Amino acid sequence: MSDSEWSQATLPVKDGGLGVRRVSMLALPAFLASAASTLCLQDEILFDCQCRPDDPLVESYMSLWSASSGALPTGNAPHKQAAWDRPGIEAIKDELMTIRADPRQ
Repeated sequence: MSDSEWSQATLPVKDGGLGVRRVSMLALPAFLASAASTLCLQDEILFDCQCRPDDPLVESYMSLWSASSGALPTGNAPHKQAAWDRPGIEAIKDELMTIRADPRQ
């Protein structure tokens, strides 16, 4: 398979791919969605704790994600992995659209 064919294969089925996802593409969105969805619980557990309120690891990964993908998800979206995953999927689709040689592709 060529690089572009492999890229298309890694897209979700609903986006025209085979759904063969790369761990490297899923790891950061999964971690950030997990961190965002447990934030309220962490706040409740650590309410009386005199520790730092922000996790520097989460902050550094959010900065890394926003540098490559843009604005952070807002509203109800941060606890859903799909919200973190969508910009990467759209970037792959855009890349595939620019390298196609024929409108049929």
